[in-house]
Amino acid sequence: MQPLIRPAQSSDVEAIAVWTRDTFAWGDYVAHAIPTWMEEPDSLVAVAELDGEVVGVSRILLLSPTEAWAQGTRIHPDHRRTGIGTALAEHLGAWAADRGALVIRSMIEAWNEPARAQSRRLGYREIGRWLRAGRGVGENSPVPEGNGGRRVIAAEGVRPAHSSEAVAAMMSWSGGELERASRGLLPIGVWKMRRLVPADLEEAARRKALLSGRPGWAIGEVDDDAYEVAWISTEETDISAMLRALVDQAAAVGAEEIRVMLPDTPWVERALRSRGFDIHDVRIYAKPL
Repeated sequence: MQPLIRPAQSSDVEAIAVWTRDTFAWGDYVAHAIPTWMEEPDSLVAVAELDGEVVGVSRILLLSPTEAWAQGTRIHPDHRRTGIGTALAEHLGAWAADRGALVIRSMIEAWNEPARAQSRRLGYREIGRWLRAGRGVGENSPVPEGNGGRRVIAAEGVRPAHSSEAVAAMMSWSGGELERASRGLLPIGVWKMRRLVPADLEEAARRKALLSGRPGWAIGEVDDDAYEVAWISTEETDISAMLRALVDQAAAVGAEEIRVMLPDTPWVERALRSRGFDIHDVRIYAKPL
């Protein structure tokens, strides 16, 4: 039987919460996120319904006029491998294509092989590997960064850059190893990505989030109690100094933790581990429309 694919309604959330509560060891975020997703512009949350029962959910949104992002796909445990995921994906893909999108991307944690296999079956191709990493700052730091217990600020720090410096920041990144490894993508929030454009750096500068220093450039800002770093432009010889400077910046603004999302290269991973970061491997998938 073919499922009915329709827009999600507020009344669907309770039922979805019941069969997603054990998705991961810690639970699931999807049911809590659906009400917010439904209110966001350029976004569709769709559900699959069989005999009046909601048995699947997925979300897609436009991150630019030509780029869509898929996330939050969940299928009821009793209805997996029955074509429901495919039906949802086709519906959301058609929705995005009708609005001008040329590509859909998604992010999957490396350990989640069932989800990665499903993406491949749906025509997605792995295009990138990223590292989601974090560590404590200040009193929460896992790494002693001083003498006699006293923290020593790095000599090579970073400072807020002016919006007029955005072009220089973009040029420093373009053609470099991090730009190539990232496929030109910029994390938006934490779990979404689209192509980086100069306007992103200009806007970050206006928020005082574009940072400049001898080791390179970065976008970093406070989110709750954490300092989030979404973008770095640097080289292998300077990555350790850049991370040290960003840890200092996080401490200076009172953050309890620093978190980064960076493209996976051997030297980025080495530097993160040497600076005491815990690392999680994620993969980016893309499908042309």
